[in-house]
Amino acid sequence: MAERSVSVQGSANQSIIITGDHNQVGGAVEFRIPLVRHHAPARRRRGPQTPPNVLDILSAHNKALSLQGRERELSMLHEWLNNNTDISVFAITASAGSGKTRLAIELCEQAEQQTGWAAGFVRSDDLAELARAFKFAQANWSHSLLLVVDYAGANAQALAQWLDALSQLDDLADGIRVRILLLEREASKEAGWWHKLTGSALGSDQARLDLFTQLEPYALAGLSDIPVRRAVLCAALNEAQALVSHPQASTIPEPGEQPDFDTALADPQFGNPLALVMAGILCRDMSPRAALSLHYLAAAEKLAQREIDRFYKCFGEGGDATKLAHCLCFHLLCGGLRITDLRQTLSAELVAMGWHSPGLDKELLALQQAFPPAADAGETVRLSTTQPDLIAEAMCIQLLQSDRERSLKAPDILARTLKYGEELAAAAQVRLLQDFACPVSQPTAQQAQLLQWAEQLVENNQHNRELIELLNNAMPLSSVALAEVACKLATLTYQQEQTKAESQLNEADLARLAMLLNNLAARQSELGQREAALASATEAVEHYSALAEIRPDTFLPDLAMSLNNLANRQSELGQREAALASATEAVEHYRAQALVRPDAFLPNLAASLNNLANRQSELGQREAALASATEAVELRRKLAQARPDAFFPDLAGSLNNLASFLSELGQREAALASATEAVEHYRAQAQVRPDAFLPDLAISLNNLASFLSDLGQREAALASATEAVELRRKLAQARPDAFLPNLAASLNNLANRQSELGQREAALASATEAVELRRKLAQARPDAFLPDLATSLNNLANHQSELGQREAAIASATEAVEHYRAQAQVRPDAFLPDLAMSLNNLANHQSELGQREAALASATEAVELRRKLALARPDAILPDLAGSLNNLANRQSELGLREAALFSSKEAVQLLSPYFIKWPEAYKSWMGIVLGNYLRYCEAADQEPDSELVLPIIEKINELEQE
Repeated sequence: MAERSVSVQGSANQSIIITGDHNQVGGAVEFRIPLVRHHAPARRRRGPQTPPNVLDILSAHNKALSLQGRERELSMLHEWLNNNTDISVFAITASAGSGKTRLAIELCEQAEQQTGWAAGFVRSDDLAELARAFKFAQANWSHSLLLVVDYAGANAQALAQWLDALSQLDDLADGIRVRILLLEREASKEAGWWHKLTGSALGSDQARLDLFTQLEPYALAGLSDIPVRRAVLCAALNEAQALVSHPQASTIPEPGEQPDFDTALADPQFGNPLALVMAGILCRDMSPRAALSLHYLAAAEKLAQREIDRFYKCFGEGGDATKLAHCLCFHLLCGGLRITDLRQTLSAELVAMGWHSPGLDKELLALQQAFPPAADAGETVRLSTTQPDLIAEAMCIQLLQSDRERSLKAPDILARTLKYGEELAAAAQVRLLQDFACPVSQPTAQQAQLLQWAEQLVENNQHNRELIELLNNAMPLSSVALAEVACKLATLTYQQEQTKAESQLNEADLARLAMLLNNLAARQSELGQREAALASATEAVEHYSALAEIRPDTFLPDLAMSLNNLANRQSELGQREAALASATEAVEHYRAQALVRPDAFLPNLAASLNNLANRQSELGQREAALASATEAVELRRKLAQARPDAFFPDLAGSLNNLASFLSELGQREAALASATEAVEHYRAQAQVRPDAFLPDLAISLNNLASFLSDLGQREAALASATEAVELRRKLAQARPDAFLPNLAASLNNLANRQSELGQREAALASATEAVELRRKLAQARPDAFLPDLATSLNNLANHQSELGQREAAIASATEAVEHYRAQAQVRPDAFLPDLAMSLNNLANHQSELGQREAALASATEAVELRRKLALARPDAILPDLAGSLNNLANRQSELGLREAALFSSKEAVQLLSPYFIKWPEAYKSWMGIVLGNYLRYCEAADQEPDSELVLPIIEKINELEQE
């Protein structure tokens, strides 16, 4: 066999050249892969008509600004480069503009400063050929390689093939390393590109998974350090001013010089480096405070319009502006036109738009001057596109909406770009929708039109399997705005795959159907389609169960994952016994896997134990829930000791969970300690990586507020709840699509904490805002958000009552009952408990207005509902039934029904007593109220209390007081 080698050539671009003899092919084979070296000098080629441009500052590829605030990440990546593993894969995820591409460029530059390293980006068009080239059984390398793949999600199939080929190579020569860095916005273990690479070994073997440094991507955070933010802002302004002859005298205020500017700079949106640089550029033409007052999407739109105007000015002279605009729009939407078919593609597109025999010389020249391809042009090379993506997306929106005909035909234009650009076009279009189509908060006509285009695109092409699959694969993991579109795509993809598959399904067919069903179940659940979600999750489990019987080593992890998913879907429908069984089986599978491969499966076992704890708690199995949650914390604590960056966030999540189960058992000090530790972990993580961990910190602060309140630390509870609201308000301003539902939940909690301190007007204002937010959400997606609205209405009713607004309180409580009643008619297992709770609440407010017969009817119905529910789940429901009976006794007493009140009150004591005796700390406050009412009704009826019932309770109360 001839020697194979890797050599490095060229100054502007790096090339891997692999040569060798192969019996299967015969003769010599030579293969060349160009590495795009954004870090090399003289990167950008300008035409004579291309003046300096502010977008050169924004584009990470131009490296116009020095990298700041990423020392920690660079250190971590250098450790990865230089560890002893010969071939290793690492992934970074981050939202748009977070700087992941810029970080990778810096890493490439620093890698090549080390002896023996070649580094650069691999183009999407080259990945498939890379996979074929690396199917050699042996390779002798002359250099260590750092290979970066941007937009990894759009290249998942080729990546999987490439990594499979790499995993089969013999050991590399001593000192030679291959590092593959994958960049993408997000990743999921359950579906999508990351699942394709790491979620199942079908079609490959375990060797591919062994290439990964960790089986979860590293989430790159924003810039939390305010001095770093100020430095980036100043650098961007200086670069922008250098592009014009006579810039305005604009400077960034010094710290403390303008307090309102300092406050604006600390806003979470400016943790995003792109938002900072855009603001810095705009500071050249407006005051720094005004620039920071813009939302980053508004800033992007301003810069996009400037770029469109500049494009026309430089390249549109003497041409048809409408035609040129359309060519520009098509080029950006498809992710870049190929050089080889540039004229043919644009000619066909213009004909499709109604131009007959269109001349294209001026348009082609303009595009090639404005978007010069890379210097090493090959057969598959594309024109470059506007960078960063956010500006290109804003340009596309403005170009589509500025022309009536383009706007009307937008769904068809999008379909043609998908057919041409495939994965690149799908990724570009979904990024555009994800960034700019969020109708939940302050909806605009533009946002509504973007969603309408997306819906029409899917509707028009629902039988086009390739196009639907492209869009489905590109959809984000979760999005309020895109939830309907994502669910429609997931449904169509599954249906098409099911139709395509033969009646006798092979392993690959079954595995793909199961993965698609898991994804579909999540989409359906997000829309509140709970029965459909359960059906999908059940079928996924059935497929994985069949596969696991044949190949357990390969498919048991997938089965465990799908069982966890099924447990959540069953729980949503109130099928709590079935949910517990599914979660228990998932834990058993992960426990068995973790014994064989602890590094790979202990994290999954811990997550599954958390899920099991929740299911056990729902059935009143409090000790079991505490045990499961405790084991999850112990596992994650050990994992975090070995790898704190990777597992401290998971540990914090488990501590939050543990705190809840400790509280249920009355262990309030321990619950507070766990919740406090969770906050400490999340706060430390959020200081370093705010974009990634501020949402988790807000959740943890909400929980902490409740546990502080349980221990009477009301000022501290209010402070925690207030901080949670402040965090979520800022997050919702930046990303309403993701965080408005969370803000509403935090406002509910804040209202309760304010009420405890007598701040009733403030509590009413918070509760009212929560209702308003959830009403808007429920109008858009009633199945998903009407239950949350009902919860907030109940809360609002209580705060209205506190201020004497009794008619308003009844109206709110009545509406809550109506919503829960409607939901319970469709899904009784899930919503009858909520209906009973809401009826209790309504009865209290009816009583306050003297509507005593109505109050009695509501309280009676609540008891009847909970009595039926307790037959199926006594441990979970009997304490609640005791509460309803106590409420019923009060309503009966108000109507002079003394014997009935005494009977109801005694039954309440009887039901609650065993729980109080067993878990006195958890039920002492409740027991005091119920027992006090019983003794009062005994006196009113001139009857002696039941001593056998009462004395053990009193003895236990005395013991608690002595302790």
